[in-house]
Amino acid sequence: MATCTVACALTSSASPLTSLHSEFISSSSCVSFSGRGLNVRALTGNSSGSRLLWKLGAERRSGGGKKRSYGLAKVCCDASSSSSLQKLAEVEAVELTPESCKGFPAAPGVYAVLGKDGELQYIGISRRVSASIQNHLQDLPELCGSAKVCVVDAPDKSALTEAWRQWIQEYVDASGKPPPGNVQGNTTWTARKQRAAKPEIKLTPGPHVSLTIPMTELIDKVVKSCQAVVFVKGTRTAPQCGFSHRVLTIMNEVGVDYEVVNVLDEHHNPGLREAIKVYSQWPTIPQIYVKGEFVGGADILDEMAQSGEIKTLFQKS
Repeated sequence: MATCTVACALTSSASPLTSLHSEFISSSSCVSFSGRGLNVRALTGNSSGSRLLWKLGAERRSGGGKKRSYGLAKVCCDASSSSSLQKLAEVEAVELTPESCKGFPAAPGVYAVLGKDGELQYIGISRRVSASIQNHLQDLPELCGSAKVCVVDAPDKSALTEAWRQWIQEYVDASGKPPPGNVQGNTTWTARKQRAAKPEIKLTPGPHVSLTIPMTELIDKVVKSCQAVVFVKGTRTAPQCGFSHRVLTIMNEVGVDYEVVNVLDEHHNPGLREAIKVYSQWPTIPQIYVKGEFVGGADILDEMAQSGEIKTLFQKS
């Protein structure tokens, strides 16, 4: 299993690709990281066991299939066995702040959260590491001081679980006990705090009121009056499809204020599911609009999140 251990993650408005200072465990191989629409490759090699500096490039295809190249990031490589996972003790911890959380990779991996005193509190796995760490910082700020992250290149459940098991075992071997947050029965890190959710926008008061203007005009008013709005299947807290769930997760991770319109709410939004497709000339839902402009669907937003371009998008809003 090839792994990429993220020591720190920094973003720059001048470069939409997140710049990573990473350590690869490999031996004369090519390690690939791929998300939906995003492909990242890094060449690694052996030079008498010394560290090597390589360059990491990324490109993605836009909605029309056109390739877009992003800036290069430097990575630091170690020559070692590709079947081993970077040891927990060897990974550099990154101080946790709202801004540093956004710099962690939006990719599958294993992570460890340390307290402000440097003591390890919890080891977890996630299919989107940056979102999980950001949630921990929001829910448990008093327990979050820094974090260690290792992106897993084979992000199936068994690979993630095995990476988690190795880090847990390493900690137990060193300390004689599991991390406090991983003790059986402790739900501190796995139970999300309930927050009052912002209500969805309703385009009409209900079926007792007859529409006097086309639904597309109501859509246009919402799109042009909101800094950011997403049209999804379901509600903010209960999305009804995987793509809508992914869009809402990304929007929450970015941390911007945004509105939600439920296309399945026939009581308040009759005919919206088809009307939004006519309005945007886009055949699928969800749909994202920022400052009156159509951004795209779930795949495009996911690509922008993985490349770091999404931060520039919302800076403009």
